[in-house]
Amino acid sequence: MVCGNNCGAALVQVVLIGLSNGALLALNAVAISLIYSLIRTLNLAHGDLFALLTVLVTATVQALVRSTAGLWAISGSIALALALAVLAGAGGSLLIERTAFRPFRERSRLAPLIATIALSFALYQLALFLRTLTNVVIPGEHRSVPGVPEVARIRIPELLPTGNIWPRSGGDFAIIYRGKDLLVLLVAIGVSGLVTLLLRSTRWGRALRACAADPDMAPLCGINRQRVISGVFALGGALAGVAAWMHGLYYTHPATNYGVQSGLIAFAAAILGGIGQPLGALLSSLLIGVIMALGDYFWAAQWTPVLLLVLLIALLLLRPQGLSAGAELVEQLADIRRRSNLRAYALAAPALLVLLLGLGGLLLRAPLQLTLISALIYGLLALGMTVPLGFAGLLDLSFAAYFALGAYTTGLLTQPYGRLELHSALLRQYPFLLLVSALVAALLGVWHGLLTRRLRGEYLAIATLASGLIVPRLLVNSSRLTNGAGGLSALPPPRLFGLVLTSPSSRMLLAAGLVALVALACMFLTASRQGRAWAALNIDEQAAESCGVPVVSTRLLAFSLGAAIAGMAGSLFAATWSYIYPDLAAVQLTTTVLAIVVVGGTGSVVGAIGGALLVVGVDQVLIPRLGAWMQLQGGLLNWLDVRDLNFLTFGLILYLAVLWRTRRTRPLAQSGRAK
Repeated sequence: MVCGNNCGAALVQVVLIGLSNGALLALNAVAISLIYSLIRTLNLAHGDLFALLTVLVTATVQALVRSTAGLWAISGSIALALALAVLAGAGGSLLIERTAFRPFRERSRLAPLIATIALSFALYQLALFLRTLTNVVIPGEHRSVPGVPEVARIRIPELLPTGNIWPRSGGDFAIIYRGKDLLVLLVAIGVSGLVTLLLRSTRWGRALRACAADPDMAPLCGINRQRVISGVFALGGALAGVAAWMHGLYYTHPATNYGVQSGLIAFAAAILGGIGQPLGALLSSLLIGVIMALGDYFWAAQWTPVLLLVLLIALLLLRPQGLSAGAELVEQLADIRRRSNLRAYALAAPALLVLLLGLGGLLLRAPLQLTLISALIYGLLALGMTVPLGFAGLLDLSFAAYFALGAYTTGLLTQPYGRLELHSALLRQYPFLLLVSALVAALLGVWHGLLTRRLRGEYLAIATLASGLIVPRLLVNSSRLTNGAGGLSALPPPRLFGLVLTSPSSRMLLAAGLVALVALACMFLTASRQGRAWAALNIDEQAAESCGVPVVSTRLLAFSLGAAIAGMAGSLFAATWSYIYPDLAAVQLTTTVLAIVVVGGTGSVVGAIGGALLVVGVDQVLIPRLGAWMQLQGGLLNWLDVRDLNFLTFGLILYLAVLWRTRRTRPLAQSGRAK
């Protein structure tokens, strides 16, 4: 009986912990629910804004409380931190709306999603600046993309009540429910109730609901839609400030390296509770918090994020009706006319350029040859993304997962004394390893292609992003097979028809040859019947289907081919660099490849390769030399390390590229899909 009482008390304790975690999640879920109900595009920068605000809150509290004493002084410091967080959150959210949504309105549905990814880089860079200002930087620490340095983690004193308010029970297991747990729950309930009252009882709230229900009819009724949109972004940012304030005070030293993933979990709560329903977002957040706590207690903490991402994908599959139907399902992200009348001699041009590039690389020194190998690997990844995004208009945000699967497949099959090591000399030949790696990555691409049966547009992009985020968790948690966070090293060099490629020049030629073959295949695809089917889907899915194009199988082929090419890039990475690690699946790699594709021109094979050369050249050649020059100048230039601006650089490149490309397209109302 005592054991039963203890087990019951433990379950109650886990549920109480889950309610506290869910209450913290609810504040962001309400904000995302309101914003999404109005613009029907997920703001992927919201999670990074929240992370940045937690740094601001903890830094403010640390600076003020350190020099104050007494209850009133501490209370004033806490109130000031809340005011700063709310104002900064509202201002930051308005800036996101002004830069990532307003320029693309009536022109593209996927461009704002890409723009928010770019802005998330800039917000993360701001968090790194705060980390520098708080003197918590580890000297000499820097991990470029795809590795991610952890942002500021500042410890502040415990300022909320921590006494146990749970009544004593008869069992041996003491249940602890602190005052701050009750406080965070009351704040979440109060904020959700006030927002609900605002929506139902005020003129602005009724205008918001009218714009969400019918954005075309609302302006005809005298509603200023832009003013409503700005107001809901300001409110969402203010709620993010409240969430960051509560989060920082509750945990006292919060880890803030969560960004995009925290936004996805809040989006899952918003979907579960009903878009535009603050109380529904609150209840679903509490439910998700309890599920997280139960997963940590009864399963394993390292698998809880996987469970949540699977839950998000399931919710997207079960509630696809949130998307609007009709001509706006697919984005015209490529200039189809440029590919419609290709001449035969132009098909081989990209392949010849890559081969000439590889041969010219023989004249370079070994360090520059290694840089060229990196550029070619990124070029191969960009070619893979060009197939679904440029040819078929499908935004797949899991390319880092394909890349990591390809790399780990090659690594596990060639690692000396590994569990899956191949002992046959024939099977250890690199063409066989390349094929197996491509097939393994293509399996995940097939799964994403099957999602197109129920998901479109941004829902599909979010589902692929969530699916891709599961892969690094699996790689870390499957430590017996993958060596966990340590990765695999000392991989043998690639073998090609009896030759062992050990020198940088031989591996560079291997990379150039592989990129040339894939580029040639992509060019032929654009001029083929399959390429025309993809182009038709890109312009107007309904019209293409009425002309006999099999939509599901055509999309499935685009996803699987793109994933297979990315798997080849991962295999090439493992073979040429001889080590692999879980960060290969980090979402920053996907966004870097997306920047390359947009910079080079979505749908352009030559642009994908040229964009990779440009981005990698800037990152690995220009920036180090610029940094060395700045160090020699002294003064302010000596203090500013340009290498620390990587995230800002990539974010600006991606944002300016998508802005420039979108400005060149016609508005949706004037395109053929709007008829």
